Amino acid sequence: MNKSVNEQSDREDELHFFPLEGLLSNGQALSVNTTCLILSLVSTHTRKDNPMLLQALLTETDARLLLLLLTLPYYCPQEVLLASLFYSYSGLLAGLFSSDTAARAEWRAAVEEQRMLLQRAQEVGTWKKELKPLYNALSKLRAKLHPFGLGITLFVSSSAYSLLPLSQISEVNEQ
Repeated sequence: MNKSVNEQSDREDELHFFPLEGLLSNGQALSVNTTCLILSLVSTHTRKDNPMLLQALLTETDARLLLLLLTLPYYCPQEVLLASLFYSYSGLLAGLFSSDTAARAEWRAAVEEQRMLLQRAQEVGTWKKELKPLYNALSKLRAKLHPFGLGITLFVSSSAYSLLPLSQISEVNEQ
């Protein structure tokens, strides 16, 4: 399981570290500054050189989706991603990283609300319409992740997304 490590818990800028073993090259990890909205590829090897290998600016929407994909890189349900688009950013951060059980419970309730909304949408045939904001946002995020060697894939069941190295996405598309 990939866990975020809160590197600066008492500072205004929150930096979360994601090792993503098996998704990035050995000795690399991603970090997200949730205040400045910066994604960084960092070297985890201790060297005197600058550990920053690559950086990109994110929009708040990018950050919302990316934080969830980094927290749940192998299986991130659509309702979780969709809920992040309609939940307050501070509430999302608290729901993901805070030890406050009330904040976590509120986040889980928001996800459950989106799950029920998607179930109703599937029953009445408006599934794609409900997911359109998510599709559009993920399309923009995909382009930002490519320089980091990562892509976003949809499970065959169309119920969840995952992060994969670009090389594996190319192999899947060729088959």
